[in-house]
Amino acid sequence: MAARASRSANISQYGYDPGASFQPEERIGGPFVNRRCKRIRNAAMFSAIVLGGGWGWLNHHATVSEWISAIAGAISPAPAHKATDPLAFIPSPQIAAANESSSEPAVPALPPIAAAASPPAPETAVPDEQVAAPPAEKLPPPVVDPADPYQTRALAVGLHPGLSRVLLAKLSAIDYRNAGIAIKTALAETPDADVFVWPRQRTPELALFQIKFVAGAVPDCRRYVVMVTKDSWLTTALPMEKCGIRRKNARK
Repeated sequence: MAARASRSANISQYGYDPGASFQPEERIGGPFVNRRCKRIRNAAMFSAIVLGGGWGWLNHHATVSEWISAIAGAISPAPAHKATDPLAFIPSPQIAAANESSSEPAVPALPPIAAAASPPAPETAVPDEQVAAPPAEKLPPPVVDPADPYQTRALAVGLHPGLSRVLLAKLSAIDYRNAGIAIKTALAETPDADVFVWPRQRTPELALFQIKFVAGAVPDCRRYVVMVTKDSWLTTALPMEKCGIRRKNARK
């Protein structure tokens, strides 16, 4: 009786009786599972899942899609607020007050630009005849070197003594006489706008004199310029002035 109880305790502890005697052909443990049956069972279970899932997808497509979206939303983390969320840009009253206190001082508004003043009206042109001409003045007397015979002789006939000394030296006695006749005649008879030429007929060795009047003389004077042509060279003298003379139709 005691041996049976000990054997039962050994069987409950180890699952078998260590003291029992076994034969080599005897098996210890549960029976083997047939591998072929296991493969058939697994294939049947997979086919049943696939067929059931396909049938559910075809007949309850909307419901299955909602289940999948709900499961995916529960698994995935909640997305952060996007920049396009209008509520993300609304600050709290505390943040708004802090931004206002740290903001830069407002720039004072500039005064409006005043309208540009209209340009002054152009001055009305005054006709030339209304412009007061400066008062005429007499020419200063020419400077003459008393020791120079050519300057003394030129001034005596009415030529400017400042003419080239070379020219004055080339002038013959006939040339000096013709110069005196040309100047005297022009002052007495030639209008201001005309040019007096003398001699009218001359030989190549004689000098040619042209007397032209210029403006600026006082009423009782005449201002003139003498141009001398000698040996194919033209020389123009400085202006001379003659006052207190009698003239015939000199100003027309």
